[in-house]
Amino acid sequence: MRALRSTRVVLDSEIVHADLVIADQCIADVTSYGSIENALDVGDRLIAPGFVDLHSDAVEKEIEPRPSAYFPIDSAVVELDKKLATCGITTMFHAIAFYEESVVGTRGAQMGARIARHIHSLNDHRLLVDNLVHVRYEATSFGSVPVILGLMQDGIVQFLSFMDHSPGQGQYTSVDNWLKDHKSVFGMGEDEAKKVIDIMGEKKALTTEKLHILAQSARQLDISLASHDDDCREKIDFMKKLGATVSEFPTNEEAAVYAREQSLTTGMGAPNVVRGSSQNGNISARRLIKKGLCDFLCSDYHPTSMLQAVYAVSQEIGIPLARSFQFVTSNPAKIAGLNNTGKIKTGYRADLLVIDETYIPTVVLTLKSGVPVYNGLGSFDHIMGSDNSDYNQSQNPLV
Repeated sequence: MRALRSTRVVLDSEIVHADLVIADQCIADVTSYGSIENALDVGDRLIAPGFVDLHSDAVEKEIEPRPSAYFPIDSAVVELDKKLATCGITTMFHAIAFYEESVVGTRGAQMGARIARHIHSLNDHRLLVDNLVHVRYEATSFGSVPVILGLMQDGIVQFLSFMDHSPGQGQYTSVDNWLKDHKSVFGMGEDEAKKVIDIMGEKKALTTEKLHILAQSARQLDISLASHDDDCREKIDFMKKLGATVSEFPTNEEAAVYAREQSLTTGMGAPNVVRGSSQNGNISARRLIKKGLCDFLCSDYHPTSMLQAVYAVSQEIGIPLARSFQFVTSNPAKIAGLNNTGKIKTGYRADLLVIDETYIPTVVLTLKSGVPVYNGLGSFDHIMGSDNSDYNQSQNPLV
C-alpha cells in the first residue's frame, strides 16, 4: 500500500487538502490530510486524475512524420506511449482514419487495420498507459467497411466515429481549403487531389447504406458512436438516427446548440482552446465552453495541449480549476463508458498525476493503476514509499 499527500487534491468539483491511499491498483481511500504515516508529500503540487483522451491522431504522425516516410508501427506506438505518460494521458483512444482509398499515407483501410491491430496487441503487453482504438470511418471509403467490421468483431475497436471530409461542407467549407490541407498533409499534387475530389463526389449518393451497416454493428457490440464536424441540423438528425451519442468538433455554434438540444454530448479540440481559435477557421472552442456547449476536450493532433487547455479554460474563461479538469477526465471517461477512471474517488483506478505549477503547469509524476510510469520528482525509492500497513480505512472524512 502506498500513499500520496498534497494540499491541493482535485476531487470532482473542489480542490482539497488530502491523503490518498493506493492499494491493488486502485484508490483505497481519500482521507484527511496528514493522517497517513510515510505518505509521499508533494507539498502544494496539484494531484489530479489522469487524462482520458477520446480522439488523437498523433500515432499517425509518429508512424509517418513526413509524407511517405514510414517508421515501424510497433516502435512508433511504444515511443508515443512514453510521450503520453509525460503528458498525463493515462487512457488514450487513438483515432485511426479509414479514408478514401485513393488517399495515400497512413489513412487507408489496410494501413489503418494494421495500426489498430498493433495497438491492440501491444496494449495487452507492457505499455505504460491504456492505448485503445477509435476508428474514424470516412463516409466514401467503401472498401473500409468489411475491414472495420472485422476489427469490431475481433474486439479491437472501442470507439467509432463517422466523418465526411468532402469539400463544401463540414470542416472544409471550400474546395480551396480542402486542396490546401490535403496537398500539405498527404503530399498530393494538384491533379491527384482533384481526382480524389471527383471520386468522393461520385460515391456520396451511396454512403447511407454503408453507414447503417457499421452503425448497426456498433450498437450490437456496445461501441460508442460519434458524428464528426457537424455543421447543420440535418446531419445531426441523421447521425442521431444512426445511434450517435457524441458530436465531435461541431463547426459552428448553431450545430453545437442543436446537438445539445438533441441530447448529444459535444467535444472540441484542446489545441483550439490553447491557441484561442480553430486552425480551419471554424468555431472557437473557448466560445462554446463559455456558452456551456462543450462537454469534453481531446488532444486531436497535439497531446501536450491537454494540460495547457485545462488551465486556459480556468484562467481565460473563468471556470474553477476543479471543474476545468472535468473536460479531460471524468466527462470523457463517462462518455466512453469507463466507470473506473477519471476521478479521484475510492474504488477508482489509481490513474493519477502530480502537476507542478511553478513556471507553467507541468506533469512531474504519472501513476497508472498506482504504478509510476513517468517520474520527474526524484528517486523511485522515494516514490514507492512504505506499505503503510498501519492504515485504518475507517478514518475517512472526505468520501
